[in-house]
Amino acid sequence: MKVSAVQLVAFICGIGLLLSACGGSGDESASRTPHPAPEVVLTAEEKKVWAPLPPDRSSVPVLLYHGIGSEREFSDPADASYGIDFADFARQMTLIKHAGYQTIDLPTFLRFVTGEPVDLPPRPLLLTFDDARADSWTGSDGILEKLGFNAVMFVDVGRVDDGDPEYLTWQELETLQSSGRWQLELHSGHGHQQIQYGSGPNDYGAYYAYEKQDETFVGWQERVRSDIDWGQDTLADHNPEFQPLAFAPPYGNYGQDGTNDPRIPDDLLAWLTGRYDAIFTQDRNARAHQGSQQPLGRIQVTRAMSGGDLHSKLLTGDP
Repeated sequence: MKVSAVQLVAFICGIGLLLSACGGSGDESASRTPHPAPEVVLTAEEKKVWAPLPPDRSSVPVLLYHGIGSEREFSDPADASYGIDFADFARQMTLIKHAGYQTIDLPTFLRFVTGEPVDLPPRPLLLTFDDARADSWTGSDGILEKLGFNAVMFVDVGRVDDGDPEYLTWQELETLQSSGRWQLELHSGHGHQQIQYGSGPNDYGAYYAYEKQDETFVGWQERVRSDIDWGQDTLADHNPEFQPLAFAPPYGNYGQDGTNDPRIPDDLLAWLTGRYDAIFTQDRNARAHQGSQQPLGRIQVTRAMSGGDLHSKLLTGDP
């Protein structure tokens, strides 16, 4: 029986529809691309509040975002509360640019903090994202390109390696790195989770900051260090340009923000600072100065933060 070209195409498309759509591979990430930068028109009041500031190279504020999209685009309501809408992110970046801020890359930031000679823009800013959610890239890259901004992505290697559909793929992370706008750093191996440390129903804590039930201090050290080693090695295997310069513990907690063993905070921070030039949390002033001690703070931007609050925090460094 002869089969016409039209019948053949219909047959192939029919099979494709079982996966996703005609011509598709069934992999949603295959078609993900950054959204074009929207047109942002600032109001007179916004321009007044965010009026261009005089040069100030004495400190560098650090911003943190956790995902860009509407609340319904997050499968976890807790994650959704830490995200920010696409339009709001674009407006915030436009306001920041209008005020005179310009992003710097991580190596420049580290040279500044350690007191090395470095050329800074009049109002330097470090922009960071945690987790490596796909929407952090698709929702931000267009506006970053338009404004000439760059950013650091702290990667949850475990979720990327497991193929979580809300997270970037290894190929997408390579695309980020090759764009020149992004630098990849480690957020966790499989450690971006809560573990049970006691018998009570609420006895859960950050993977890196707590010992599991019946786990010794030495056992905790081996578990946490091996997980971070695995995350770093895996990130390096998939990205030859990766340089382990900074680390951002999940939940901003290396034990100082809750633990069941008082030895953990000092032990983990000492081990981390021996491996990375910068450790970032969310519980310290977010304006880094020359000679700032580790860990370093970041301003965590969420849906609940108003434009006025963000403006104030950039000037004061309040986390």
